[in-house]
Amino acid sequence: MPSNTTDTTSNALRQQEVTRLSVNINSETAEKLRWYKEHKQTSITETVRRAVALLYLVEQESDGGNEILIRSKDGKSVRQLWMI
Repeated sequence: MPSNTTDTTSNALRQQEVTRLSVNINSETAEKLRWYKEHKQTSITETVRRAVALLYLVEQESDGGNEILIRSKDGKSVRQLWMI
């Protein structure tokens, strides 16, 4: 195998490194995670990854002075999301 192929494989593996976490959550939070997992037909790992990505996006936008708005389907109602 050429050395550049090995280097490419090593770089790809490093980018996919996994960190195992153990967290304590209450039953209400666990149920919400299970609901999302079933609703979206995904894994708990993917569910947590999406939740963290969403939280990160909301925080970045809020920190930048932007508002996070939730608009109803009919467009008549708008709520602002506040993170504390």
